[in-house]
Amino acid sequence: MGSSRETALPYPGWMKVANYVVPLSTAVGVAVQREALVPPRWPLALAALAALPWLLELAGIELPTPAFSAIVLGAVLALVLNPVNSDTAPFFLIFLIVRVGVLRPRAEVIAVTLASTAVMVTVDLLGRYTGSFIWVLAYGMVGASTFAFQAQFCLFEQERAARAGLAERAAADERQRIAREIHDVIAHSLAVTMLHLTGARLALRRDPEEAEEALLEAERLGRESLAEIRRTVGLLAPEGPGTAAAMPTAADIPQLVREFESAGLDVNLDLTGDPDTLTPATGLALYRVAQESLSNVVRHAPGAPTSMALRIGADVVRLHVRNRLTTAPVATNADGGLGVRGMEERVTLLGGVLRAGADGNGWCVDVELPRALETA
Repeated sequence: MGSSRETALPYPGWMKVANYVVPLSTAVGVAVQREALVPPRWPLALAALAALPWLLELAGIELPTPAFSAIVLGAVLALVLNPVNSDTAPFFLIFLIVRVGVLRPRAEVIAVTLASTAVMVTVDLLGRYTGSFIWVLAYGMVGASTFAFQAQFCLFEQERAARAGLAERAAADERQRIAREIHDVIAHSLAVTMLHLTGARLALRRDPEEAEEALLEAERLGRESLAEIRRTVGLLAPEGPGTAAAMPTAADIPQLVREFESAGLDVNLDLTGDPDTLTPATGLALYRVAQESLSNVVRHAPGAPTSMALRIGADVVRLHVRNRLTTAPVATNADGGLGVRGMEERVTLLGGVLRAGADGNGWCVDVELPRALETA
């Protein structure tokens, strides 16, 4: 039909073929009924005229709907003014209503249906045709059916748009998740590396061997962080070996604290409970919050004493990180929104609560996660 609506619909091939074959076959039938094939007579010309708009579309020439309708209506009117028994000419008007009903707004469908009805009623009133009632009933039913088709088409479009929206949201959520992971990895690596570099700079003249050890440790951490970033980004690949290193959990928090301590941060960990009993999702969230909190201490309060308490209870898991402030409190979105906001998102997704802010002369991060949701 040459329409963007038609190409958007999942039509089977036979329907597209029937769209042209049926009107053309009807034209041949009309001509045969009127014995107009040999020799050519005026009914053959009218039958050909009624099928002409479909022939033009088949050739790639699409007529405007008013011109398309006027040609078919005029040709059928001329044919039914001289009817034959079991006349098939009125079928052209059914094809016309279907064509307009698929492509055009409802107002135009109603107009074409009424015009088709007027053709049959007029020739009946003139006494040139009998039995127009059945055709009028058929035109009304076909016109109403096209409304149902249009309603189905709208639902189809809405479903396709909804699926596209879901796919976009899923992609956006995945990008956000990966951004959080990469941010946490980079923030942790840079924070610890900077501590080692600072220690190396201070010990360069006093103890070159100590400075070299600090630089070697910074180099090692840099290589590890690059490997972790590659692993995180590699999860995006459509194909791969199918295996990836396990993500960190709450059981890795003591090792995380030791890394910051070896880099020069004064941090004390108080652990109560068994972190191995936590689910991977909860453990990863706690690890990333602890990692981001210690990285923030290095960035915003270097050298400040820091305490971390992880309490793993039967129903609730609590993580408390506090450091003494060395400068004015920083805004919670000072790192572009990926720091505290990322921690909040992780905790919220697990049904928990995170509070971050100044507490007297210190800065606190408090996390509370329910254990009940882990097995829900």
